[in-house]
Amino acid sequence: MTTTAAPAPAPVAKHPARRAALKKALVYEIVDGHPIYYKGYKEVLSGIKTQEEIMGDSSLQAWLKGRIYAILLKQLLQHQFEVTVGEQGLRIGKKHRRDADIAIFRRENFSLSPRYAQLPPDAVIEIDVDADTENASEMEYVFRKVADYFAFGLVKVVWVFTQEQRILVFAPDQPPVTLTWQQDVDVIAGASFNIANLLAESGLSIEP
Repeated sequence: MTTTAAPAPAPVAKHPARRAALKKALVYEIVDGHPIYYKGYKEVLSGIKTQEEIMGDSSLQAWLKGRIYAILLKQLLQHQFEVTVGEQGLRIGKKHRRDADIAIFRRENFSLSPRYAQLPPDAVIEIDVDADTENASEMEYVFRKVADYFAFGLVKVVWVFTQEQRILVFAPDQPPVTLTWQQDVDVIAGASFNIANLLAESGLSIEP
């Protein structure tokens, strides 16, 4: 018996309202009123990838977020800090929003709210670059985001890169410090983490 293949779904471009709604859902951050989209958003709009494919973390990224969050939370709670994980929205200014993978707030600057945080954390930890940087390089995006963080009032930004297995540590008015995964990363108030130690303690290894 001959079966007829189901017709392919119509391209998103042929449905303007659907395309506009999908494009809005793919906004990662807003800078000076301009949207920054998730990396790969054009493939979603063209039907090559799904929204879930580009917005989800890899298992390595998700594991690092969870383990770094857990060790920092344990060290910082006694010092009156709150630690959040999972795209913490930061309202930096009017029509200006950034998202942080892990954010560390002084307790007086933190509240449980259905809105994005209005006050700055002291430090953030970022894992890789989730944004489509369009005509800029990834490092240009990193330095602009770090500058926004410091203008907002942060005092430390730690950026972990999984492909290169390196870490950049930023502090205001200082050149960034490059560390390997084998080195301790001092974050704030004496709290630190070491990715090589976290991997060794877990017994896990990173697949090529």
